Amino acid sequence: MDKNKEAVFQSFVEKAAKRLEESKVEKHTTLYVPSIDQNIVIRNLYHPEIVECTQIEDKEDPNASDKYCIYLAVVEPDLRKVAVELKEKKQIVEYPEVVNIFEDHEITDIATEVMKLSGVIGTKRVKVIEDLKN
Repeated sequence: MDKNKEAVFQSFVEKAAKRLEESKVEKHTTLYVPSIDQNIVIRNLYHPEIVECTQIEDKEDPNASDKYCIYLAVVEPDLRKVAVELKEKKQIVEYPEVVNIFEDHEITDIATEVMKLSGVIGTKRVKVIEDLKN
């Protein structure tokens, strides 16, 4: 490798190492939810959790995947703890049903924000710099 290619390669290795470390850091953001007139704090989901969410299918509830995503991601108030209490009071049957406290459009909005925070949805697009020629 010539010196320029080696420098580019080493720069890429450094960026890759930094990105891998950044991907391990939990990220949070605060959202205001009108139907409950309260802020909630969401966290990013990790790859296994994202895969788990995308595999949920429910013919009865087309929002089941979004609801599970929110169930996992809302950390303040901790929806998992809220779900335990509501289930003990027999107000819900399955834990992710706690997400039904939100309006349908809020569920879509919250799930979208979780996916943005998780890096699944982004605003920065990959661009073609030059077309390869055969």
